[in-house]
Amino acid sequence: VLGQKNLLIDTQGNWGDSILGDKAAAPRYIEARLSDFSLDVIFNDEITEVQKSYDSRKEEPIVFPNKFPILLALGAEGIAVGLSTKILPHNFNELIKASIKILQNKPTKILPDFQNGGIADFSQYNRGQKGGKVRLRAIISILDNKRLVIKSVPYQISTASLIESILKANDNGKIKINRIEDNTAEDVEIIIYLKSGVSPQ
Repeated sequence: VLGQKNLLIDTQGNWGDSILGDKAAAPRYIEARLSDFSLDVIFNDEITEVQKSYDSRKEEPIVFPNKFPILLALGAEGIAVGLSTKILPHNFNELIKASIKILQNKPTKILPDFQNGGIADFSQYNRGQKGGKVRLRAIISILDNKRLVIKSVPYQISTASLIESILKANDNGKIKINRIEDNTAEDVEIIIYLKSGVSPQ
């Protein structure tokens, strides 16, 4: 997952794709190294604790001391003893500006931002506190009176799961479509062909 977020780790091989929902290849087929950003921001020869690597030929870090709010940049979620947490990812540049303001003892406000796009409604965010909500939606555009196109998907939704939910809604009679074409490559592009007489709205 860290490799897919394209910040701390330079990857080689098939690391999967969170937008498409593709899984990574087996660990023996992929390689990783720290990115230039990692070497500048989270690695320090003097204070980084190391241990022997799996074959004892090299040393590897145990824990990285960090001078950047990396947890906010990448986001995280988990559950323990009945309590769950979800920290949403934030925009890298906005985090740097907010960090500078905090160091200057100036007030700052920052909202989550999602690498894969989509639309977010933060009106009930509650500053990230308990009970807050964020509503996420795909961006759907009308190509013409018979076709819709989705160019970005919400956070933690893959193109495969989105297409599956559209097909399920069609099967249940909630919407009427003819077929779906997934042209996603580097960028998301899902084309929905409507049945005749169905309004694209």
